[in-house]
Amino acid sequence: MQLLLATDGSDCARAALEFTLRFPFPQGSTITVLTVFDESALREEHAEQLSEEHHDPLRETVESVREEGEQLVESEQQRFETAGWQAVTTQVRTGNPAEEIIRAAEELGSDLVVVGSHGWTGIRHFLLGSVSHKVLQHAPCSVLVVKQPHAQKPVPDGGESGWRILVAYDDSAPAKKAVQLCASLPLEANTEVNVVGVLPMVTLYRQDIRQRLDPIWQHKKQVLRTALEKTVNAADWSTSAVSTELHEATDASQAILDSAANTDANLIMLGTKGKGAIKRFLLGSITHHVTRHAACSVWAVHE
Repeated sequence: MQLLLATDGSDCARAALEFTLRFPFPQGSTITVLTVFDESALREEHAEQLSEEHHDPLRETVESVREEGEQLVESEQQRFETAGWQAVTTQVRTGNPAEEIIRAAEELGSDLVVVGSHGWTGIRHFLLGSVSHKVLQHAPCSVLVVKQPHAQKPVPDGGESGWRILVAYDDSAPAKKAVQLCASLPLEANTEVNVVGVLPMVTLYRQDIRQRLDPIWQHKKQVLRTALEKTVNAADWSTSAVSTELHEATDASQAILDSAANTDANLIMLGTKGKGAIKRFLLGSITHHVTRHAACSVWAVHE
């Protein structure tokens, strides 16, 4: 697997680094550590009117930030090499952060972009929510948005507390790929995986009550349950702690979030379709809603 880790040295970016170092990615995976210098953050609105005396401090600041970027990616490169990663490269780019991350993913042929959910503001603003949102929406590959873990819920480190992964399922091709990808990972024996299917309900004029009594609805429910079990059973899991759930819910995204909270998940995986837009998963823009509101990290698996 070829990874692209976007970083700015912020707390969320450091969380993304720690997540990547500890998560069981396939053996032989490669990684490029990227930072983007957004020169516009230092651009004066009337820079052309500045005297040479005022231009010099501005140029010095620009150079200083660039040097910090070089030092940042070199430092994180060393972390990966110390952890045993064999192929670690770095890039420092200038431009719009979201656009440069997406362009780098295209040029490198990345399988996964890893970003922190938020980053610095001010001079070094980078992975603001709007940037991670744009990367999620337009990247040509899967995107992992890493949230800062709570102090009482640290990222698993290979000890007794293992990964708890929720995979959202709706019998679509992207959802099936998410299940297959999760199963293909070299998960540790103490990893717990919960594959959750959600059947959306229509509540207008209490249609949800009528739906539950409708034989057609019951048939749809059984079809999804069967497809869910078949997909999970057909996968070759490296952990035996794999369970399934099927929910009926008026808000599918909230059902996923609630299930993740109930199982204390530290990662949600769900399928997406197509470059240029995260297509609708189940009902509505659930990928975006789940990514925005989840307490844990979210891996949007590109079809």
